[in-house]
Amino acid sequence: MPCWIVDWWRGIAWWLVGPIPVLIVIALMLWAPRVRWQWLKILLRIIGGLAASFLIVVIGFGLLLTWGEPKPQYQTIDSPSGQHKATLIYQAGFLGRDSSEVEITTKNSCKRLTAYTYDGPSNITGTAMTWVGDSHLQIKYQLDRDRYQHCETQIGDVKVTCIPLTAGAH
Repeated sequence: MPCWIVDWWRGIAWWLVGPIPVLIVIALMLWAPRVRWQWLKILLRIIGGLAASFLIVVIGFGLLLTWGEPKPQYQTIDSPSGQHKATLIYQAGFLGRDSSEVEITTKNSCKRLTAYTYDGPSNITGTAMTWVGDSHLQIKYQLDRDRYQHCETQIGDVKVTCIPLTAGAH
């Protein structure tokens, strides 16, 4: 199975467990089929209208927060033999809520394993990746003791060396 199918499914799967069932319930409340009692039909429509209004406000607020958010930046390097691929994903966030993540994939596999995660102000050059060998990745990153930062030492069959750099170190 090609990896784009996995990525596509991962992108739409949350719709199936999140908004779609809620929208179906709201639509059924507004429509109220097979409800015989007029007072119950009116009550269901009032509750459905309030739920729809609330949902519109929440979705609008969410869209407002993500309105000008830049797209993630990617940097990918292949291991010397091409058996593994390391991808740095940097996502700029609102008011310094940036995130950096290094994912490792193996050739002919769609599974992505996270080797490094950092949730804090940074940029795409704040993390450096180097393949030392075919199954040995070296990650250099700026040390930040105030925010969440985690680096694995082993991902599948890839050994990961994590080198935190203090301010002023290169």
